[in-house]
Amino acid sequence: MATQPPTLPARLEMRNISISFAGFQALDHVDFSLHGGSIHALIGANGAGKSTLMAILSGTHERYQGNITINDETVHIHTPRQAKQLGIHLVQQEVDIALVPTLTVGENIMLDHLAQAGQLCHWPQLYRQANALLAQLQVHIDVRQRIERCTLAEKQHILLARALSHHCRFLILDEPTAPLDQQESERLFAVTRRLRDEGIGVVFISHRIHELAEICDRLTVLRDGRQVSDGAMAGLNGGQIIEKMLGHSLDAIFPPPRPPAGQEILLRVEGLHDQALLRDISLTLRKGEILGIAGLAGAGKTELCKALFGASPAKISHGELLGRPWRPGPPHMAVRQGLALVPEERRKEGIFIHEAIPMNLSVSADNTFSRWGWFNAGKARRWAQNIVDRLGVRSAGLDQKLQRLSGGNQQKVAIGKWLRGHASVLIFDEPTKGVDIKAKQDLFVLIDGLARQGKGIIYASGEFAELLGLCDRICIMWDGRIVAQVDAHATDEQTLLLYSTGGTLP
Repeated sequence: MATQPPTLPARLEMRNISISFAGFQALDHVDFSLHGGSIHALIGANGAGKSTLMAILSGTHERYQGNITINDETVHIHTPRQAKQLGIHLVQQEVDIALVPTLTVGENIMLDHLAQAGQLCHWPQLYRQANALLAQLQVHIDVRQRIERCTLAEKQHILLARALSHHCRFLILDEPTAPLDQQESERLFAVTRRLRDEGIGVVFISHRIHELAEICDRLTVLRDGRQVSDGAMAGLNGGQIIEKMLGHSLDAIFPPPRPPAGQEILLRVEGLHDQALLRDISLTLRKGEILGIAGLAGAGKTELCKALFGASPAKISHGELLGRPWRPGPPHMAVRQGLALVPEERRKEGIFIHEAIPMNLSVSADNTFSRWGWFNAGKARRWAQNIVDRLGVRSAGLDQKLQRLSGGNQQKVAIGKWLRGHASVLIFDEPTKGVDIKAKQDLFVLIDGLARQGKGIIYASGEFAELLGLCDRICIMWDGRIVAQVDAHATDEQTLLLYSTGGTLP
């Protein structure tokens, strides 16, 4: 069921859009325009209001003030169904929220059509339609396999295919490249340009500043719930975009160099492997060191992080942790032994999205909040306020549910929950995914501070610039193996990419 844009590109206008939550003004008289046949970047620091603005446009928030028109005709959008009927479709950042894990890929792609009242399903035709939509994206996924077996990158493509199954006039892509590697991002850019050329208006939300000039025609910047800039993208460089977003220049995003790590080894791993991907992994982590794990999507970074924490089964030939013999065990044992994990899929695995800040920050703490089986909520709340102040978590108050926090603030909570325990080795898996440039800087300072305290940090990321700016050494993964180890201060992004694609230096 291919997308059939109207002959003339549509024009959408949002005027004087305002909304507040529990007294917090999330949007304050914001204007936004989207024209068919264009790709429009929408950026801002976490909490600036961009996701809230797009949630209004896609029908998630019904109680807003302001006016929305399509081709100068006022429209009323108060439910996602109304938005889709108008040709407005959102592919959101947290992909698992929009997918049903027990259904197949094909069923998830055609989910909106299956949900129509009185709809009779012809299964062979459904799978043919799903395959055709994936073919438009130049993606090959078994449409009969269950969603729970798909990677993050595949889930992103499945949601995009679902949007294409409708009469789509306006497409909202919220951090679409966050789970993708460079090649997959380029493939998505090609598809997005083709949709633009067919007359579809695309909103492109991304914290990867370097992507914006490559893919977008126009740029709108929000700051603290207000529009501060709107205009053509042509001629803008990364520094100018960041300055528009923050209101000032960002001279140095990475902390100053740390003193060299000592020789004390906190973690030694030899011959680690699992039953699926990881093969003969060996590494060492020293006290006060940030060890990077580089690799493209599917290289095994996430699998390695989970294996070290005991979240997935693995075996090793030899291991030491804090000078004692060690083997990966279940996560509760890992926590007792001094390991901590901040996972890639924070909403699914790292936080309790429907719970308030104090509960999330105290859930992994030691037993100092309990006595004789009684939980001291007041003490936990005071600790939570301390962490909120220390990490700069922006919220409407401690009782705010994490689903209402921006991605960067959610990530700060996911890290903050480990700061009361005795973790000596902290594992970060793609910690800046979906996080804006200012929140990234905050996270870099936080992680650098942990290393300066003598913690050992494992930092897994496909963002090579981050690895070079933050790490001491970098292990590069390809096809489930560590294929090279380099000094972060004596290498470059090209070298990391070469090794990450299976190449070798001449």
